[in-house]
Amino acid sequence: ESDYRQALNGLDLAPYSNQAVMIPWIHGRELPIWVYLMAVAHLTPVAGGLSFGEPCSPVVLTQKRRTDGPTE
Repeated sequence: ESDYRQALNGLDLAPYSNQAVMIPWIHGRELPIWVYLMAVAHLTPVAGGLSFGEPCSPVVLTQKRRTDGPTE
């Protein structure tokens, strides 16, 4: 458990800033659900959006609203 926590805590989140991020489900490689939950908790404040699953059928978890549109 501590290995996963150390890896997530040591992750540089800057490359994910305001980017669409996909957390892949890796078939045949079972990770505890809490690892995915921790990844979501770490990435949600930073990423522009989060998806989970396989690239062919992702499930959108979060998506930030754009505020860079036209203003009047």
